[in-house]
Amino acid sequence: MAIERVRTGVPGLDDMLSGGIPKKHHTVIVGGPGTGKTTFALQYLYKGVKESGEHGVFISLEETPDKLVENVKAAFPNWKDFDEMLARKEILIEKRQPLAAWKTGEKYAPGFEHFLDMIQSLVTIDGYRRVVVDSITVLKLYFNTASEFRRNLFQLLELMGSLDATLIFTAEAKSAEREKLEFALEHYVADGVIVLYNLPREEKLVRALQVFKMRGTQHSTKMVPLQFTPDGIVVYPEEKVY
Repeated sequence: MAIERVRTGVPGLDDMLSGGIPKKHHTVIVGGPGTGKTTFALQYLYKGVKESGEHGVFISLEETPDKLVENVKAAFPNWKDFDEMLARKEILIEKRQPLAAWKTGEKYAPGFEHFLDMIQSLVTIDGYRRVVVDSITVLKLYFNTASEFRRNLFQLLELMGSLDATLIFTAEAKSAEREKLEFALEHYVADGVIVLYNLPREEKLVRALQVFKMRGTQHSTKMVPLQFTPDGIVVYPEEKVY
């Protein structure tokens, strides 16, 4: 049976993934500071609308929507229709706090369960087919113990697996250097792990990408160059980093 795929919208990366991320899978984008995790995730949503007609929602647990929009427009100035997508709610960017009180009608429903209900509503009622949570590292801070985080993370991933949507969540690495990369729970339980690097070379940093895993599909594990262009992120699967 042919695998249904969701194209990332990053030129070169979908070739490495045999056509894209398997539909309804959850993928973590891992990287140190400044590697481009958030802009990668926004490109996934932007290209989803532009190339596939799929609407997407970006759930920020830290940065404000205005700041996110400002940053991505500065990074990719050729996205002239980005504001129009936001105005039409083809892309929805919201800042949320998973354990705060959420207003539903006349009541306030506290807790992570309501955070999950909100995601479910965005997919099943509002029709968003691409979901980004930025970041899982911030989400972890809302829980008192590792076991509590583990239990709720599995709830989130189980929910996403039952919905007609494909999830990307970002995760901070302690360092942008390859040699210092450490894996955490979220990397092991995710269907896919894509790592972004800033690699030192002489007196500058070289951007690179590597697909560590992607369940259910053949994929390249080669580390490849990544470039920020005015049109978005581009990956060069046939080239060497050095």
